[in-house]
Amino acid sequence: MDKINVLITGSGSLYGSAVIQSLLKSKLNVNLVATDTHPFAIGLHTAHRSYIVPPVSEEQLYFKKLLGILKNEKIHAIFIASSQELPFYSQYKTLIEHQTGAKVFTNTTKVLSICSDKWNTFKFLKEHNFHYPKTIRYPEDKEQIDSFLQEVGFPFIAKPRRGKGSEDIHLVQDLSYLNQVLSEKKDMILQQFLPDDKEEFTVGICCGENGKVLSSIALNRYLQDGITMIAKSDDFKDITDYCQEIAMALKPYGPCNFQFRLWNGSPYIFEINPRFSSTTGMRTLLGVNEPEILLQVELLGKEIPEIKILKSTVIRQYSDFLVPTEQIVKLENESFILKINKE
Repeated sequence: MDKINVLITGSGSLYGSAVIQSLLKSKLNVNLVATDTHPFAIGLHTAHRSYIVPPVSEEQLYFKKLLGILKNEKIHAIFIASSQELPFYSQYKTLIEHQTGAKVFTNTTKVLSICSDKWNTFKFLKEHNFHYPKTIRYPEDKEQIDSFLQEVGFPFIAKPRRGKGSEDIHLVQDLSYLNQVLSEKKDMILQQFLPDDKEEFTVGICCGENGKVLSSIALNRYLQDGITMIAKSDDFKDITDYCQEIAMALKPYGPCNFQFRLWNGSPYIFEINPRFSSTTGMRTLLGVNEPEILLQVELLGKEIPEIKILKSTVIRQYSDFLVPTEQIVKLENESFILKINKE
């Protein structure tokens, strides 16, 4: 294969931009095709070719547009960088691969169900005897709130069963605030608070078919508004080994991220995201280029070269991009651009 044509969906997301930058740093000969729903998505202006697509909620229009892009661009692999698109690609993975030959890096509906619902995540960890924070549902388990409080005390976390980032997450300090948070709410969970934010980690486990672990990296992270702003890599082998065990039980396909805090010296996982992470680009800088690894192993059938992880710290600093207005207008009018000066 002389050149690998890769589609990156949701290219305006933090994940999409990280995937594009990681592949631009790759030694593989790649042609990057980006999609998004609006012309201001930065990935559309950093990839080699770009298309505007309908929202995935307009399923049939999206599917028709997608098939046209895959066939016209002779796409070999698809990386999904939009959380909203994950269920679509999980549902249509087999059909897309059969009709176009493009490999779709997405998870089964079973894996998505476990990870997208934090109550299902809690049940999965409990059933497989992994560490987990004490958790109950609201309103289903509201009769257990008193016993929950006796066991974990204040403060504790209240958050949606299905959510993203730090949206609608509350540190509950007393009953008055709890009543305020839960007013007219449903599909919430109450969860034990793990106090030491200096011991928060994100672990990336990249998996091939049947959950085979291809790479792993643990980062001690520091957050701002729910986003990792500083990530430190060190000798965290015990942590990565533990998360590899969880990955082998879960059997994700592609990138998977485990979020946890150490409590009494053990990792207590509170979230699993079976997708690319906001730290994908950080991991690439530290020696673990997950998009490249997936292409090498799952698409090209090659062995992974020995991965050497740098013991270093990555500090995130947002960059400003100058984009010609006529390029944005062209996207708005024609829904397609070709970036002439490829990186």
